[in-house]
Amino acid sequence: MIEPQLDGEKNINRTEMQIQEGGRYEHQAEQNDYKISEYKVNKGHLFPSSHAHDLDTQKSTFTLTNIVPQDITFNNGSWKEMERNIRGTLVENCKDANDQIKAYVVTGAVPNNNKTKLNNRVNIPYLMWTAYCCENKKYKKNKKWMAGAYWGLNKEGTGALDQQTLGALEDMLNKHYKGKDGLVKVFPEDCPRGP
Repeated sequence: MIEPQLDGEKNINRTEMQIQEGGRYEHQAEQNDYKISEYKVNKGHLFPSSHAHDLDTQKSTFTLTNIVPQDITFNNGSWKEMERNIRGTLVENCKDANDQIKAYVVTGAVPNNNKTKLNNRVNIPYLMWTAYCCENKKYKKNKKWMAGAYWGLNKEGTGALDQQTLGALEDMLNKHYKGKDGLVKVFPEDCPRGP
């Protein structure tokens, strides 16, 4: 799926994603970028379809603007396992009074700086990261929040991703982004930075 409004297509009277019908898109990846590749990558979700709460939301995760090139073994191995672990944590600890998952999850990609691009257009990320934060249902009376983070190199041979603290993730991201627009802060202060 593509999002035609990102490329300023004229006469687009709707903002929903749609099936790509030929053409070249300047501001987003397209199917051909993944078909014509010398790199062993596949389409890795930023917001995983497995985290969707209903079928419509799950379908909406298949837009190319929710996708980044991920090394096949990383995406199908340690990253997939990490997504499964986060889902389990959210199901176990992050439900509201109606027994529905209520959590904040943010995923990102640190671009590589060596000009490695899919089809000479789409940056293949150097590193992938994700973090979550929620009120822990076990502490409803005290409104205790919990948070966790994971990251890994987007390359073959990346082993299991161990859960880290939100503070450690923000420290790592600040090394990559060097405070250009201020310090990286993934979530507000309610979310704990330490263990």
